[in-house]
Amino acid sequence: NQHCSIKNSLSNLLAGVQSHIERLSFAMPLKVNKELSSQLMKYVRNIDVSFNPFDSRTRSARELLRQVNIQRYRRANPKLKVNAHILSTPNAPTVKFHFVDGSDKIFDSKEYLVNEMLEDVWRMAMKMDDDFELEGKNVDDI
Repeated sequence: NQHCSIKNSLSNLLAGVQSHIERLSFAMPLKVNKELSSQLMKYVRNIDVSFNPFDSRTRSARELLRQVNIQRYRRANPKLKVNAHILSTPNAPTVKFHFVDGSDKIFDSKEYLVNEMLEDVWRMAMKMDDDFELEGKNVDDI
């Protein structure tokens, strides 16, 4: 019984520490250099940016479109499609990333700064990169 009690206590402590580390990792900004961001962009298939150009809420969506629509990302990932959808309706601006594993990340971009959206995308791509490495896959083969 004492052994089970110690095991449960350690398990609870470990879960608490892991939860704390996860919260800290999301609070700390990522440092992603050009080389790493180019590598991580290989995990992105499509980027759809929808906005009304006359709406004041579109600043982040338009800036993200500018930042991801660069030659360096196109060289790193020739399959990458960056699509701008210009709206004539008052819908909120959205940014949607489609990843090679079939998952999506959707942002209501009026709620985010560009660097916040990209940090979330880099985190997802880093996780995919780790998963691919563990599974012996190569993103260039997909």
